[in-house]
Amino acid sequence: MEISNKIPFPNKKYQIIYADPPWSYRNKKTGGSMTSGSENKYPTMSLDEIINMPIMDISDKNCVLFLWATVPLLPEAFSVIGAWGFKYKTMLTWRKIMSLGMGYWFRGQCEHLLMGVRGKIKAFRLQESNFIQCKALGHSQKPKEFRELIDRAVKNINPCNKIELFAREKAEGWDSWGDQL
Repeated sequence: MEISNKIPFPNKKYQIIYADPPWSYRNKKTGGSMTSGSENKYPTMSLDEIINMPIMDISDKNCVLFLWATVPLLPEAFSVIGAWGFKYKTMLTWRKIMSLGMGYWFRGQCEHLLMGVRGKIKAFRLQESNFIQCKALGHSQKPKEFRELIDRAVKNINPCNKIELFAREKAEGWDSWGDQL
C-alpha cells in the first residue's frame, strides 16, 4: 500500500514500531510570523488518515508501539493506539531545553512518547527514567536518545524487527519509512 501515493508502505512484520505522525492541528497560521505551524513545514495527515494507516499489516502478533504525541493531541494519540490494535501501557516524556515552546494555553516544552503493546510482550523492567531532557531540534525532529532508549529496552525481544515511521533519517538496526528521508 502507498500512503498519499508517494512511497510504498513496508511489506514486512515488525515487533517494534516507532512513529511520529504528521499530526494536523487545523491551524495553518501560527506564531509571530504566522508561518510556524506544522502545515507550513510538511504535509500533515488528518486523524482519520492516521487511524486508517495499515499498521496491522506490518505489526507482528507480539508488537510494541512507540507513538509521539504533543500535549494538545493526547486524546487523538490514545485513539490511534487503540485503532491500530494496541493497548496503552506507559509513556516517556521529553522536556525540550533551550526552547520557549509553542502553544495557546501555555508554552509547551514537553512531548510524550506513548507506548502500547499487542500480544504477549513482557515488561522491559529497564531501570531508566521515563523523563529525558535534551535540546529541542528542528521542527518536529526527535532526539536520538529516545531511539537509543528503545534499543536498550527491547534488546531481549527476539526476533526484533524495528521500523521508524515518518522517519527523517536512517538509523542502524532500523528500517525507515517516510517522505523526509
